[in-house]
Amino acid sequence: MYRTWQELLGEIIKDPQERQRIAQEVGINPITLLRWVNKDSKPRHENIRLLLGAIPRHSHKAFAQLIIADFPSFSQENAMTTSRPPDPPSAFYTRVLSAYANTPKALFSFVMYELILQQIIEHLDPDRLGMAVTIMRCVRPLQGTRVRSLRQINGKGTPPWNSNLEQETIFLGAESLAGTAVMYGRLTAVQSREDPYTFTHWTEHEQSAVAHPLTHKEKIAGCLLISSTQPQYFTRNHLAAVEHYANLMSLLFEPEDFFDFNNIKLDIMPHYTIQRPYFRHVGERITQKIAAATAAKSFITFQEAQESVWQEIEEQLLMLPSTWET
Repeated sequence: MYRTWQELLGEIIKDPQERQRIAQEVGINPITLLRWVNKDSKPRHENIRLLLGAIPRHSHKAFAQLIIADFPSFSQENAMTTSRPPDPPSAFYTRVLSAYANTPKALFSFVMYELILQQIIEHLDPDRLGMAVTIMRCVRPLQGTRVRSLRQINGKGTPPWNSNLEQETIFLGAESLAGTAVMYGRLTAVQSREDPYTFTHWTEHEQSAVAHPLTHKEKIAGCLLISSTQPQYFTRNHLAAVEHYANLMSLLFEPEDFFDFNNIKLDIMPHYTIQRPYFRHVGERITQKIAAATAAKSFITFQEAQESVWQEIEEQLLMLPSTWET
């Protein structure tokens, strides 16, 4: 049992990585944390708020109670409702802008996705309770101009999800939270799969989720979808952070990836377990398309062949019955 907040903080920052993370989120030097623990100095009121937001979730309640004993002006209500800061660390913005300006085109998508997705995980699931962060992209219409579905193109997770979700895919439509966010053009959150809500496409492990559209000049490219194993997980600060990350993620898309809002009318996609068999031979189909183009003495890039295959799979999935089992 800890008698002071300094004792509890000292225990937490014995882990050098935790010490570095907390210092970064509070915006101070790690040595300052050690000075607070040794009672060589005291944090200012603003530092206390940020410190409470950076403390691991499992220690937050005990730390809040101890901090009030030393800082009575910091109310119980203020302490207990403080959660992780809504803004990504300023140092992260610096890294993103540097990567955006200096990364070679061939590596741009990989580097930027890795940088932003990893930061989202560290910010929103620091205690590794279980989170999946995925990028859902509008599927370019095979015919006409109407966007009918979204497809997962990248992601990261913490257990029980895989750490790298780049190779996993799923199509979502009007039946999903992601689809709702895209069709209405605004952040949408559901705190429990038991909530009486209109969308039905929950995946395994998902207990709460939030989606934010990826926008540029009143056009939409898809959405940022974040799922948690914990019901009631997403606080007001979490939702503010999701908006910041979605704005950054929009930088990764080309102008032609964004679609007019009036051209996005999503259909209902089948459950993800029904979709899986259609993804088994994607690589072979891409290779066949490239080979056929070569034989016809025409040219097609890997990306063009890949997009064409996904468009064909979307068409196949939309032809399936849209009956949903509860």
